[in-house]
Amino acid sequence: MQELLAHLQRRSSSIAEGDVRRMLQALCRESDIWQAAGACERPFPRFIELIEALQQLGYIEIHGRTVAFTPAGRKALEGWHLDHAPPLGQICSQCAVGPAPLPELQKKFSQIAQRRPQAVQEFDQGVLTEESVIRRVAWLDRCGDLDHKAIAVLGDDDLLSVALALTERPSQIVVFEIDARLVEFLTEQAQRARWPLRAYVHDLRQPIPDEFLGKFDVFVTDPLETVEGFWLFVEQGLSLLKPGAGQAGYFGLTKIEASPSKWHLFEQRLLQHDLFISDICRDFGFYENWPYLMETTTSVSVAPDRPWYRSAFVRIETLKDFRPPRCRSLGEEVDIYHDHESIIAPRR
Repeated sequence: MQELLAHLQRRSSSIAEGDVRRMLQALCRESDIWQAAGACERPFPRFIELIEALQQLGYIEIHGRTVAFTPAGRKALEGWHLDHAPPLGQICSQCAVGPAPLPELQKKFSQIAQRRPQAVQEFDQGVLTEESVIRRVAWLDRCGDLDHKAIAVLGDDDLLSVALALTERPSQIVVFEIDARLVEFLTEQAQRARWPLRAYVHDLRQPIPDEFLGKFDVFVTDPLETVEGFWLFVEQGLSLLKPGAGQAGYFGLTKIEASPSKWHLFEQRLLQHDLFISDICRDFGFYENWPYLMETTTSVSVAPDRPWYRSAFVRIETLKDFRPPRCRSLGEEVDIYHDHESIIAPRR
């Protein structure tokens, strides 16, 4: 990779290894050069520079619109931990943005998820529908954030880590979860299936141990939607990412408990870091109706008959000068769970 990167940086000093990897991933999946150019999500001149460099190094051959890796190119891909693994799903014909659901993966996931501990009000827990969890996995795959990636999950009542592990694609999955019941459940599943998954009991109001900082390619979280809660989860996630360009973070965010002014605050704070918002997928995840919902309202007497609470799925990606932040501690007296826009005030 360093030889290829040096070759490219002689022409464009701004290109980073993360950019090169994303373009290569597109070439691994799209043999049509134009489709790869559209899928790589990097400027076209940089993509053409990569094509020319790969040709000069003897790694690819071009026949018309078709790109084929040579034996030397396939060996290089293997050394770079890139391969021709097919995408997990096709684009959904009924959805403007998301991948189609993955029936086989969802079936395996459902068998495990049915045994999970029940969501509790103490930690403001609510779980995504099984289809929404699988859609998230497929979206990570589509964005090139699954294969051979070290992925951190901050809070996992949805059991996203299980769905990720079932793909056998990530190199490492680490979960930080405050609920000891969930950590015990995840540990048991990982040991039984021999997944590269570890789960730790951790209250995110305390900094994550140094041994994990700056070690991950991807983080995923469903943050609390108070101002303090959101930054607690997202900035802890950012602290886990490797420095430099090309790392990714994902989080769910609603307009049900976060007003436009709160979104504006979140966006301003995000962009103080060296990153950009690459995707906001509206209504991407739906949540199962939670049993204690009706305790919070006196105006509506009839419970919902299908999932109604939904969130956007936001993806951020780091830039060349990104450095993982050092996160502060929050005392337990700081209310991260509830503000005037929250549906539920957790019991204490």
